[in-house]
Amino acid sequence: MKLSEMVEPTQDVIAETKRAYNRILKRQQEAAKYLDDANVPVIERERHALAFRIEILDPMNSYLEVLKDWGVLVTDDEILGGLRIE
Repeated sequence: MKLSEMVEPTQDVIAETKRAYNRILKRQQEAAKYLDDANVPVIERERHALAFRIEILDPMNSYLEVLKDWGVLVTDDEILGGLRIE
């Protein structure tokens, strides 16, 4: 059973899913700055790469997949800049 099938996509549930995505997006933006910072030693950045994937990128993709399964249209601009909450 898919995650999107486990929860009824009410307006409140969709809005909360978008808020959760937006929280992780902020974290992703902060982490990306750190990982792209040339002043941080490469070994230090590599040490955090796996956690970045598991704790940030994978959940972001899961939220987007659930929204897509629910028929919620999300633009590329929203994916990069934050989801609009109606």
